[in-house]
Amino acid sequence: MIETEEVHNKQQETKDVYKPSSRARWKTHSLQVVRFGLVGGINTGLDLLALNALLLLLPTNRNWLILAYNVVAYSFGAFNSFLLNKYWTFRIKQSMSWHELTRFAFTTFFGMVVNTILVWAIRTFPHPFVQSMVLWTNISKALAIIVSASISFLGMRLWFFVQKP
Repeated sequence: MIETEEVHNKQQETKDVYKPSSRARWKTHSLQVVRFGLVGGINTGLDLLALNALLLLLPTNRNWLILAYNVVAYSFGAFNSFLLNKYWTFRIKQSMSWHELTRFAFTTFFGMVVNTILVWAIRTFPHPFVQSMVLWTNISKALAIIVSASISFLGMRLWFFVQKP
């Protein structure tokens, strides 16, 4: 009986050695948030750069065209997001699977829909202090990015880039 108990205790100690502590998990999650923020900054830069390039090259005040520009611009950031978040933020080393691609596409599509709806909704509000439609579109985009980035992080962290313990 004593030998069985000792073996059980040694097995439990061995298991505990391989379990990350709550402090280690907190550090990992904190680093993921910081990395996600840095990647998000790069993605935001690409998104805004693409949107403004389209507005500069093909100027318009038509809402439907601006929303189309937004979708194209968001796609640039999304592609970059996939690569950097997979391999750097969440450190997933396995090659991409169809299941992973489907989850990413769904998460990205949902974020893009939320982002585009917010750009449209904010642009429709009167803006007495902002006379430039390009500036107002950029302000709308910045506010939409804050919301869609939060959705994106939660989707990626809790559903898409979930690592098995």
